[in-house]
Amino acid sequence: MRQVVLCLHGIGAPQRELEPGEAPYWISEELFHETVERVAAAAGKVDVRFTFDDGNASDVEIGGTALARAGHRAEMFLLTDRIDSPGSVGRAGIAELLRQGHCIGSHGAAHRDWTALSQDEVPREIRDPKRILAGITGQPVEAAAIPFGRYDRKVLARLVEGGFTRVYSSDGGPWRQGQRPVPRTSLTGTMTGEDIDRILHGPDPLARRLRRKAARAYKRLV
Repeated sequence: MRQVVLCLHGIGAPQRELEPGEAPYWISEELFHETVERVAAAAGKVDVRFTFDDGNASDVEIGGTALARAGHRAEMFLLTDRIDSPGSVGRAGIAELLRQGHCIGSHGAAHRDWTALSQDEVPREIRDPKRILAGITGQPVEAAAIPFGRYDRKVLARLVEGGFTRVYSSDGGPWRQGQRPVPRTSLTGTMTGEDIDRILHGPDPLARRLRRKAARAYKRLV
């Protein structure tokens, strides 16, 4: 069975000032609900998992609530520096996501590029958020989503050393059991329902598959 991991960021109108480059990854409520419907229609043909990055307030207000109602368990990757800040998930929101059956993972502290971290910055961005989130949730935090999808050998090694057992990239395309990091496909605001179907069902053009494979290999070498 084809396996696909979707990566969402914000849904609806942002409730905070966006960083440069964030806006394209915010999608409408209509596209989100259509995606959930198309995933339901693909049941039995495609194994689909939902993930959310950045810890936006819409994770709780729209995404988590709708997915729980539809029987999905999503992984929510939070930035610890944004917890309880306007427009972002707060501690009460984390409790609600857990109550809904979702899982909390780490996206770091300040939305930094992990390939650019100095050795002294590693604890704050990779190790400390894991500890902070575990303290808030009362549960082990075992999953991490790599900011911006940027990683190399060093980043992957640091995540292993940090005790993360599940690591997600933004490489796109379907994933295979045992693949690390797990590739995700990000939804963008310009997508249509037909685009969602192509993500879910394929086929993926050969040239795109080869580009993805080459990109993953290069990231592991540098």
